[in-house]
Amino acid sequence: RTIPGLAGNVDMTTPNDVMVAIPPKHYMQRNSKDKTYTSRIYLDRENALGNVLGANAMMGHDILFDMDGARIGFAESDCDYAGLVAASAKGILEGVSGSAVG
Repeated sequence: RTIPGLAGNVDMTTPNDVMVAIPPKHYMQRNSKDKTYTSRIYLDRENALGNVLGANAMMGHDILFDMDGARIGFAESDCDYAGLVAASAKGILEGVSGSAVG
């Protein structure tokens, strides 16, 4: 069944499966010397060990790790992390300089 906002259709036989949209710019690395691209997603570990979704999969998503409920939640995000860090640092610096002046 189709649900707006999801990366794909929900398979009603496995409704708890998760689909996460990861655009190529989050996992393809460009080599400027030979103008080729290399995938930075590796799905070649032994099945018993599982695979790892790292920071490249998390970009563009808000992720909730519910340790008590043993689950993970994903939501698309337009968060500009670099902008948040810059704004936070600016606010901290303004607060420091404001209190020092005042």
